[in-house]
Amino acid sequence: MRSLRVVSALVVLTLTWPAPGRARVVESLAALVGDDIILQSEVEERALPLLAEIASIANPTEREARANAIRREVLERLVQDQLLAQQATELKLTVSSDEIDRAIEQIKRDYGLSDAQLKDELRKQGLTVAAYRLNTKREILKYRVLNIAVGSKINVGDSEVRSYYDRHMRSANVQVRASHIFVAIPEDADNATVVEREKLAKALLVRAQEGEDFAKLAREYSEDAGTRNDGGDLGFIGRDILPKPLEELVFSMHLGEIRGPVRADRGFHVIKLVDKRTKEAKPFADVEDEIRIRLRQREMERQTKIYLGELRKKVLVDIRL
Repeated sequence: MRSLRVVSALVVLTLTWPAPGRARVVESLAALVGDDIILQSEVEERALPLLAEIASIANPTEREARANAIRREVLERLVQDQLLAQQATELKLTVSSDEIDRAIEQIKRDYGLSDAQLKDELRKQGLTVAAYRLNTKREILKYRVLNIAVGSKINVGDSEVRSYYDRHMRSANVQVRASHIFVAIPEDADNATVVEREKLAKALLVRAQEGEDFAKLAREYSEDAGTRNDGGDLGFIGRDILPKPLEELVFSMHLGEIRGPVRADRGFHVIKLVDKRTKEAKPFADVEDEIRIRLRQREMERQTKIYLGELRKKVLVDIRL
């Protein structure tokens, strides 16, 4: 991502070159984040793999709506990345070349990749090794900012761990496996946009209930980046994991049933219940560390949203897309 001063950026973005009878705009601006810019070309580059996944949507109106939602999702992530990058600069955080090397070596070990295989995977994604190293550096810096600003303040006490175990794991408990299609509501959406988003969710519900492949619909339409590629699979879930409206719905469903849309968190969900099981209780000592990690991750996610919201209030974010 280019990090230019606003004055320089506006010169570049508004500059027209003399030509007989016409002017040419060099670039399009997607957003301003403080003194930094996000270009439309950056959004398109990041969105390209996701846009390729929806190319098979036959209805052009639906395809365009999905493409616009993808671009909004990508732009929001780029804004968040830029806010965190600015904080890394303010905190004077640095990442050495050796640290980047170690991070990439760990990724190669985790995925069983050789140097040649990694380069091949990067080539398929349109990335050079240099670009991948830069992305890795940015991810390390983001992690460090969040660890300092959020992670260092989170402390999961023994009483919290024990309380969670007593509520959810002391006795045998029911777990469900569900898949979902998530239709996001943009931040600060007006009523017309909310109605349009709900209309799309209802249409997807009908299509799924009439027999279309749920996983295929999720891969094409769901705006949950974390589950979309897996056909919307949420895995096995116990109580107190999902937002309450979703939890109440999914735990009342029968196997194979598809219901919704239900509004929760940032949008509408269409849910399919895939499986249900009763999980036998484990001794506290066997699951204590697992519970602590789970509670810490959950609190980290909650506090990160709050922190990013606070950063956004301090920095002028002007969305142009």
